[in-house]
Amino acid sequence: MDINTNVSAMRAAANLNKTQNAIASSTAKLSSGFRINSAADDAAGLGIANKLDSDVGAYQQASRNASQASSIYNIAEGAATSIQGMLNQMKQLATEAASDTVDSNGRAAINAEFTQLQSEIDRTVNTTTFQGSKLISGGFGATVNKTGSSALLAIAGVDDVKLSGTAAGTYSISESGNSATMSNTSNGVTTTQTQTVVPGAGKISFSQFGITIDTGSASTVDASGAKRAFVDAGAVLDSTTLVVDGGSATFLVGASGQYATNDTLSLNGGQLDLSTSTLGIGSSSVDTLANAQAALTALDSAITSVNSTLGTIGAGQNRLTNAISNLSSTVQNYQAAEGTIKDVDMASEMVSFSKNQILAQAGTAMLAQANQAGSSVLKLLQ
Repeated sequence: MDINTNVSAMRAAANLNKTQNAIASSTAKLSSGFRINSAADDAAGLGIANKLDSDVGAYQQASRNASQASSIYNIAEGAATSIQGMLNQMKQLATEAASDTVDSNGRAAINAEFTQLQSEIDRTVNTTTFQGSKLISGGFGATVNKTGSSALLAIAGVDDVKLSGTAAGTYSISESGNSATMSNTSNGVTTTQTQTVVPGAGKISFSQFGITIDTGSASTVDASGAKRAFVDAGAVLDSTTLVVDGGSATFLVGASGQYATNDTLSLNGGQLDLSTSTLGIGSSSVDTLANAQAALTALDSAITSVNSTLGTIGAGQNRLTNAISNLSSTVQNYQAAEGTIKDVDMASEMVSFSKNQILAQAGTAMLAQANQAGSSVLKLLQ
């Protein structure tokens, strides 16, 4: 019998310590709802769960991307439907003007309404935007052809060219004095816009084309004191060219790791061009019998083009709807897989917690008994 080393007490204390640690672990699991609260609980499981959690977040954002892309299609569809209605009205007017039941004065009045509808179609095209980008002008997703525009981009002080729904094509730029002029020819129709260049303004905006040239220090005053649009090594560049390629808007609607291929859906912006020049009715009129007959032919073709565009929009909407549905299912399955690894079984853990509480109480009692064992030595000393 010894008193320096109480083995029973040490063993009881060690067991009690283990039980208290188990109770602490169970408390953490029951209070958080997670089986894994630290790497020590399950290092491998934590790594897998974290990867699944990352994937869930990515897929949820991909689903939001798809929903926003669907909104783009919805906006484009609304505008296209409106344009279709205006074309139907224009065809009715042209049909009326193509009959000698109306005289020249009547055709003049009809033509005035016809012209207003033409302007309204182009206004609709130019104002149908999503976050600043025009959707149905044929330039959604368009990019600058750097090779074809190398002369412009090489000008000292020209920092960047920004596009907003710009139609694909070649844009000629010239400057004279304090003015810069941009022109573009599409379907035989040439459009021109001239802007005053303000030195130090930092940009030249050709809003009619959706093109902004970020000039930085380019719009300065030359050696003669005249305001110039471009200054290249001290010499004025009188003309240059900007080439815009038809683009493809890309929507990331997946997170499988194939981010440049199967995880994306694309929208060919060139297929959504409903301007009157592209539809072939920009120069149509119904002021004479012959012009009204020609306008009817052009309108038939334009209506077919709009219907084709609506078909493209509908197909894109259906694909996005299916993508969103698949993403929702994927997110649910990933969350279920993560829960299987990380979530605690509350019933099972409560059984363990209750058992450890009883063991803790018993351990405390036994430790007290073990500590009292040495007191019997005192009787030997009496």
